[in-house]
Amino acid sequence: RRESREASSRVSLPPTMPSSTSSSSLIPPEGRDRHDASSSSSTAGAAPSQPQGTEEGIKVAIRMRPLNSRESNNEGGARVWRVLQKYNSITQTTSAGQPLPERITGRSFFTFDETFGESTTTTQVYNNVARGIVQSVSSGLNGTIFAYGQTSSGKTHTMQGSGSIEDGCQDSNSGGIVHMAAHDIFSHIASDQDRGYLVRVSFIEIYNEEVRDLLVSGKSDNVLHIREDPQRGVFVNSNENIVTDLEGLLGTLFTGEKNRSVASTGMNERSSRSHTIFRITVESRNRPKRSEGGDDDSDEEKDDMDEDDPVKRNDSSDDGAVRISTLNLVDLAGSESVRHTGATGERQKEGGKINQSLLTLSRVIAGLGQANNTHINFRDSKLTRILQPSLSGNARMAVICCATPSELYLEETRS
Repeated sequence: RRESREASSRVSLPPTMPSSTSSSSLIPPEGRDRHDASSSSSTAGAAPSQPQGTEEGIKVAIRMRPLNSRESNNEGGARVWRVLQKYNSITQTTSAGQPLPERITGRSFFTFDETFGESTTTTQVYNNVARGIVQSVSSGLNGTIFAYGQTSSGKTHTMQGSGSIEDGCQDSNSGGIVHMAAHDIFSHIASDQDRGYLVRVSFIEIYNEEVRDLLVSGKSDNVLHIREDPQRGVFVNSNENIVTDLEGLLGTLFTGEKNRSVASTGMNERSSRSHTIFRITVESRNRPKRSEGGDDDSDEEKDDMDEDDPVKRNDSSDDGAVRISTLNLVDLAGSESVRHTGATGERQKEGGKINQSLLTLSRVIAGLGQANNTHINFRDSKLTRILQPSLSGNARMAVICCATPSELYLEETRS
């Protein structure tokens, strides 16, 4: 018997970013009731249910980064957005930093589940937004974490930390959410002596609506097709690496990141031109209980035979059920405005594809938040099609929206 957990959530995230993004508006009351009910339900062999009222299926957070050198040196470099972290809110100010004469909810004032100011560390973001989801994945429930925002807003920094992925391995303070999630997963595995674990990872990108396997070097050999199967659901046949420790997992991420599509634009010297999905699959099964007075020699010989497969090794457990869960770490390409990026030719085409897929994602998530919506069109975008099992099932999701306080991008941050 195999347990399956398909990830999901219900949140209303209007195109490019909500113009009305209060926490209450993200999930309509009827949608919240429906989602809470589905989240609390479980099937036979499911992971232990969480205490009622301690978890939410969806969390939306804002992270405001400091001004960069380009914004500080520009005439429009004044800060016009202020984070009120105590109230989990963002408010617009004048160029001089003074409150506006009138506060308009949904235009100059927004409330979210979590807000993080310019001095906030990635560790604080992880602890408040992502850690609970990662712990749920370790316990058998699927999870998805999105990094969302316009170009050069700090998405990749949030997911992968400052410097390179390797830097994050050596210095925990410079790591991103992916480093912290991997550390927590393997810490949980090391502390759980009652179950045997197998961890697999894959890394794909969606570039110009073409799915590529980042663990394959040749550009002509790494194009993937989306398939659907009654047993597996929607999937792509990407390479999966079995990893046994933190270094192995991050090494796979580092290998794939070198193959990612990036380019220079007017807003970012190294702009991501694709969406990436780094998927961590965790399988586990109860370890067999040794009988009292058993033959120690035969037990040791059996363990030696199956030591490379911790899940297979547990076939003699009470019920043999395998628990499978996935964690999707999604680094979305930034939404773009041609007037800021100065993109032409191929860069302009890439920006159009990026914006279209982000629009489709926002429509899908908005549809999931409507109680009476009987049809969600996941097929309009490769991104939503691949993530369909993670958006339409029973799981947890977080959207970390990265933004800049600069007056130069006032409307982009607002939208």
